Amino acid sequence: MKMSKAYRDIRRVDEKSFDYVFEENVSVVLKDGKGIVRCNVYRPKSQSEKYPVLVTYGPYGKDVHYSV
Repeated sequence: MKMSKAYRDIRRVDEKSFDYVFEENVSVVLKDGKGIVRCNVYRPKSQSEKYPVLVTYGPYGKDVHYSV
């Protein structure tokens, strides 16, 4: 998939601080290729099994905590 602009990779991976792997600012290319969204990924250290995925999305950005 070709993107018209080059985006800086700001992904950071922390495998030592927690009982899980924390990936911050993972770039995900939009389906039409006209942009990206950045997400935080929390995943188990074990990759031998499949796990369900939970996704949340809010209007104020991924690092802004909000409540209903």
